[in-house]
Amino acid sequence: MPSNISWTKILCVTAICCTFFGCGKANNQAPVFTSSGKHPDNWLTQHHASYQQNPDQCRECHGIDLKGSITKVDCFNQAGLGQCHAGGHGPRSAPHQIPFTDGTVHGPAAIKDLAFCQSCHGTFGGPGSNPRFNLKIGSLVSGCEDCHKPLTAHPPLPGATSGWNGHSTAGNLGNSCTLCHGIGLTGGVGPGCNTCHTALPPGTIPTLGTCVSCHSAPPASGSHGVHNALAVIANVCGTCHNGAGKGTPKHKNGTVDVAFDISYNAKSGVAGRNSDGSCSNISCHGGVTTPAWGGKLVNGCRSCHTAGTAQYNSFNSGEHNTHVLEVGLQCTDCHDMSKTSGGASHYSGLGTTVFELPPSATIRVPGYTGVNPSCTPGVSPAAGTYSVGVCHGNRSWSGD
Repeated sequence: MPSNISWTKILCVTAICCTFFGCGKANNQAPVFTSSGKHPDNWLTQHHASYQQNPDQCRECHGIDLKGSITKVDCFNQAGLGQCHAGGHGPRSAPHQIPFTDGTVHGPAAIKDLAFCQSCHGTFGGPGSNPRFNLKIGSLVSGCEDCHKPLTAHPPLPGATSGWNGHSTAGNLGNSCTLCHGIGLTGGVGPGCNTCHTALPPGTIPTLGTCVSCHSAPPASGSHGVHNALAVIANVCGTCHNGAGKGTPKHKNGTVDVAFDISYNAKSGVAGRNSDGSCSNISCHGGVTTPAWGGKLVNGCRSCHTAGTAQYNSFNSGEHNTHVLEVGLQCTDCHDMSKTSGGASHYSGLGTTVFELPPSATIRVPGYTGVNPSCTPGVSPAAGTYSVGVCHGNRSWSGD
């Protein structure tokens, strides 16, 4: 051995050679090293993609257990960086695509199961704890809180005045939502579900697509039952809550938004709700102001039908004025509203301005004929079918 070469130098050269051969000989798929034998400068944020491609390539330098080996770089806990991998686990293949920072991509996944996200991105915490989602991972210095506000497991939807109006689409309610809302969703740092779902028994998880967690279907209040009994608008909440029915952002905003579909506007103006709970300019009420919500109609047919041509359903043909205004007959003296024709009934045309059931199809006066319409109420009617009795002989409806 030449006298000018020391054992120290030999050991150093050997160590360098071992390092390069150990990391390079069988690791041809690893990223190109720098001239000094190091990973690229952006390796901290990029190494996960290489690891997922071939985990064994990392073990050649960092050891079977990835605790450092010849590199002295512990993949579990690197000095100066703190704990690199959330939850104390070693490197592993991410259960989603990388990168995953696009909200339109990771948002639906988080909604599906936020507790699954917590396993890597959130601190430990059980029901009611509102765990932080701030663990450093890759390029996320503060984890999810790089973008989301601290201590908000979910963001408010754009335009929302409070809360998270999209929560009805959340999955795994029994585990994910309990992180903030407590065991049984009865409340934690977040409110209990029955704070808003007022008909929901405490400890019961709401069922997506049902109404009964907040109210009956339809709600039992006011005149809901009367209106919902009408086939045309039964369970069509948008008739009176236009833009706020089931599936709309306004449906769960904590406010009863009343707005009428334009097809229900009367001739006299735009349908609307008044401060006393009554409604005006509703076509199916003949433009007549309704009783306050929950009240009852007290004027029979005249509560919706008026004389003249002011409204779509006003009575004005033939001898209506004579019979109704002068003689004082009730509409039902001549019209049987239980009759149907071609599937149409009295209330079948509420959403239109025409009568699907022709009024002439409901006439029950004896001797009525639709040819040059006339009737002969002087003919003795069958018992119980005509309340007025004998009025006159055959007369034309036109007054001739």
